Amino acid sequence: MKKALLDQWIMDVDGAACQVQRRMAEPLEEIASVKGNKWVITDFGGAVPRFMTIDAPVKYAEIMLQRRLQDQGEIGENARICTHWKRARGDRSTDIFFTAVEGDLLGAFEDRAREDVDHHLFFSVYAVMYACLRDFSKNRMTLLMFEHDRHVDLLLGRSGQVLAASRVSGYSNAREVKEQQVETVGHELQAMLAELHGKLELIVHSGWMRGVETEAASTTGFSSSGRSTGFSAFSQFETREAATQTGWASSESASLGKEQSRLMTVEWGQKLARNFNVPIKLLKPKLYEIKGDEFVVSSFQEAMSHLDVGDAISPAIDRYQYLAQRLMPWMTILSLLIVSGLYLGGLWMQRQTALVNEEIQKLTDIGSAAALKVEPVDPEFPRMVEFTDGLNRLKTASSFQGVLVDISNSMNGKVVFDQLIVEYNDRIKAVMTLKGRIKSPFAQASQEHENFVGALISRGYRVIKSDLSTDVAELLFTLKLERE
Repeated sequence: MKKALLDQWIMDVDGAACQVQRRMAEPLEEIASVKGNKWVITDFGGAVPRFMTIDAPVKYAEIMLQRRLQDQGEIGENARICTHWKRARGDRSTDIFFTAVEGDLLGAFEDRAREDVDHHLFFSVYAVMYACLRDFSKNRMTLLMFEHDRHVDLLLGRSGQVLAASRVSGYSNAREVKEQQVETVGHELQAMLAELHGKLELIVHSGWMRGVETEAASTTGFSSSGRSTGFSAFSQFETREAATQTGWASSESASLGKEQSRLMTVEWGQKLARNFNVPIKLLKPKLYEIKGDEFVVSSFQEAMSHLDVGDAISPAIDRYQYLAQRLMPWMTILSLLIVSGLYLGGLWMQRQTALVNEEIQKLTDIGSAAALKVEPVDPEFPRMVEFTDGLNRLKTASSFQGVLVDISNSMNGKVVFDQLIVEYNDRIKAVMTLKGRIKSPFAQASQEHENFVGALISRGYRVIKSDLSTDVAELLFTLKLERE
């Protein structure tokens, strides 16, 4: 499901967060200050995207990858793996595109989302890159570039499958460095293609860059050490009627007009495309003014059009609740139609049953009086009566939405769900199967599991089956319950 029009989106990239609305971008000190449903796009403090092949089944790829990186000293003990894409290569090998994020940082995002009274989904910028790759790489070798601050992130793939990932960084975001960066990107891309023995067929460019007006930069002493980064336009956009000059956020860079920036960026992308003799697609950027003398040029609003709710790194329960809210109006209409149909069908079946009973009574009376041979009742009649009875029981069946509400209200602690199945048995009673994890120490996790089960029982559920197991640092559980 794509992003709702009424949802707000926030970019938390390169150490600064901005809420983007129409033609304005508002810097944020706290994301929690934004009220209403929101999508947060973040780079998790500058985490570098990586692509690796790990010797492990796809089910355990993240666990083995985390251990491997910890053993090599590349990440700390609390770091967590955020998977954007993975694919099994046989039974014991997995390709995985991921970022390693410090556990405290990722936990802070989860806490903010949990404490928010509105729906709050958060995504990695590299999940957005993969979403674009998934839609653009239709059976052709495609390069996704994401330009931000002094970095260019590269993602290479074909037919929705990631083949390589890398990052090219300059020592600053000055104009001269940006002009030379195309050579560095070209060398890195050649190395990636040589290792894959492939040929590039398409380049897609997107970006997020912050800038400052030249006059303001000279009078206020704006530099790369400030919150705002330098400006690098990366495609065409409408300029102001007045010829305004913009400056790179770097003391050694010269003034650069917006039209000059546009031409330089077109040349930057076209030069790279000409070097590899492939077409280039520049995602359409927009100019967002920031209060004061800063501005943002971003093409992420187009990149986000390829994003799905399933791409979020948010816990599964948050995604389910978001989808439930989005589907609620349609589910309400559908439920009304179903209930109306069942009610009218029930009335019709009851009427037909009454008519059949009247005929049976008449035939019985005639048979008793005249000892006539009466034809046996249609064998389909008992099944018809049974079906009518089943329709009547449907009126009191628990709704799927009600089950979701009961689960949400019963949650406590660090309960994470991997699977939720709701079925209805022959008595039209809701039977749900929950599979999930509790990421707490064993004693605490066991208590949280008991509290969760107890809360469901208090809401009228009966436990049919309960299995517990442990896996590394978390408690795994499977619950099967029936609504009383």
